[in-house]
Amino acid sequence: MTASETDKRTLRRHVVVLVDDDPAILAALRRLFRDEDYDVLSTADPQQALEWIRIRDVGVLLADDRMPVMSGTSLFHLAKSHSPKTARIMLTGHAGDGLIVHARKEGLFLVFAKPWDDRELKRVIHDRLRERELEGRPPECQ
Repeated sequence: MTASETDKRTLRRHVVVLVDDDPAILAALRRLFRDEDYDVLSTADPQQALEWIRIRDVGVLLADDRMPVMSGTSLFHLAKSHSPKTARIMLTGHAGDGLIVHARKEGLFLVFAKPWDDRELKRVIHDRLRERELEGRPPECQ
């Protein structure tokens, strides 16, 4: 078995949650992650994402910052209270110094500007899920 096959097997049970109010962005992200061996859940509703975080072991939460119902930073703050080990990654078309400072205060793992680099985003998510495995906190069986 190759290292790549081993990595794919160990990532199989992880969960990545995608949140964006733009259906085209969600569709692009779903296409990007469709061949990955972890579960990908996507929604335009931040409340739905919080529900998933409450009932599943979510490894990565990737969300837009500017959404009409709830900002990404508010979502990340609430997600952190329910699941402090979940990596929180912001995807935004409006990255500025103030947002980056605020994101750091909220303990965000990273901020990606739209449009994002597919390979870099996939690498960051894969690396974060791999780190969770190495920390000895494997996800619960679903």
